[in-house]
Amino acid sequence: PRLWTKDFSCITAATVLSAIGGEAMNLPISLLVFDKTQSTLLSAVILVCGMLPDMILPILIAPLIDKGGKKKWIVGLDILLACIYGAMGLWITGHAFSYGLYVIFTLIVGTVSVFYRLAYQAWYPDLIPAGAEQKGYSVSATLYPLVTILMAPVAAFLYERVSMGALFCAVAGLTLVSVVVEGCIREVQKPRAES
Repeated sequence: PRLWTKDFSCITAATVLSAIGGEAMNLPISLLVFDKTQSTLLSAVILVCGMLPDMILPILIAPLIDKGGKKKWIVGLDILLACIYGAMGLWITGHAFSYGLYVIFTLIVGTVSVFYRLAYQAWYPDLIPAGAEQKGYSVSATLYPLVTILMAPVAAFLYERVSMGALFCAVAGLTLVSVVVEGCIREVQKPRAES
């Protein structure tokens, strides 16, 4: 069976765009916090804030994701993320560094990301053509590690040469492109095997 259908190609492209956006911000935020505070502890707190929602929320919110349409969740959450990134970019352009703001931002984005990841994991199997599941999951498993490896030096380069406000706004734009790509995907649902 052919793996690269329109729907599968679109979800793969949207995943790459989202991953690039996320990785483009993670490292620069950590570098910025360290540069401004000179504290490894405060930099570590930012990292923990990004991971904290992953430890608490998945069990609580999985039933919510199962009730709604997965495409609505994915598109809606990407629009929300684009708004958050854009607002952050505009805010920090005209204001001094605030550690508390970055803590709140990291917690909010981490929380939204938990919802996004659960919706994505629930929707992704429906977009893999029948009979091509192994190939589809192989592609999915490769995307994030590959983007992370490629984006780390790019993110460090951008941090040194582009203002954080511009970087946030660029990620907001990239996220909106991802929304357009996701909008091209049909909302299909494969029948589930009864247990």
